[in-house]
Amino acid sequence: MEKDYYQLLGVAKTASDAEIKKAYRRLAKKYHPDVSTEANAEEKFKEVQDAYEVLKDTEKRKLYDQYGANWQHAKAGGFHQGGNTQQGHGNHQQHFYQGSDFGGYEDIFGEFFRQQHKERQGRKQGFAMNGQDLHTKVEISVDDALTGVERELHFAYQTVNEEGMVVEKTKRLKVKIPKAVGNHQQIRLKGQGEAGVGGGLSGNLYLEIIVQSDKQHKVVGNDVYSHIPIAPWEAALGAEINVPTPHGQMKLKVPEHKQSGKKMRLKGKGLADGDFYVVLDVILPPAVSEAQKAFYQNMAIEMAFDPRKDLLGA
Repeated sequence: MEKDYYQLLGVAKTASDAEIKKAYRRLAKKYHPDVSTEANAEEKFKEVQDAYEVLKDTEKRKLYDQYGANWQHAKAGGFHQGGNTQQGHGNHQQHFYQGSDFGGYEDIFGEFFRQQHKERQGRKQGFAMNGQDLHTKVEISVDDALTGVERELHFAYQTVNEEGMVVEKTKRLKVKIPKAVGNHQQIRLKGQGEAGVGGGLSGNLYLEIIVQSDKQHKVVGNDVYSHIPIAPWEAALGAEINVPTPHGQMKLKVPEHKQSGKKMRLKGKGLADGDFYVVLDVILPPAVSEAQKAFYQNMAIEMAFDPRKDLLGA
């Protein structure tokens, strides 16, 4: 009696492709002849492989859902759907084309079954299964992103053990983050993912680089923002100031009449292909002495400036 492919994988008929793949990997590892101690492991492994070969393919799965165990005949063109055809996994009437010339259909059937035999023989020759790719995030500073850094990573991931159970494992390794790396950039470490089974290739490890903001720098994508304080007279009259950037100290010419919050861009001085933005903060010096207080009082008289004029509608 033909076994139901969905039951073999332990999934519902409505299962998604991802659910089918997950179930297959779990069972394939459980019954893999290289790791399983069960007497009929090889037979079960082949059954799981056969089920997955059909259900992972959209067209094959449609035929299987419609014709059940006889889906291969339908693929070869052997069924003619009539009014009495019953769909599903049960028995149904088979309507073959009638006529004296069966040569064309024999060719179709022959070629189809030869191909099926070839595919099965190929799978029997080895039971290798590649490991899955792993993904993790690595947080680094702005300075580390520019100069490069070596990190020792410890991270947990889920995998399937020899009994087919989902377990958590920890991976430890040292990695070198190259200089000039971008924020959210993906770095692939070939062969550092989940180990393969039966001679299968190991998966890859993908690192997502997260460049963290700090007190001096705010990171947005590959752009970096930094608040730089300036004196009132520098903002009013203009000035050339020294600005610390991730690429070192640079001179910045501030035009006159700049207000607090104004941004000035240094092109290409951020992370990777990003820019560096100076956000001006006008800082008032404290008025402590009588002379300093008098200076502010005279400025108020001379400037006759009302910063709230537009707000009050005066």
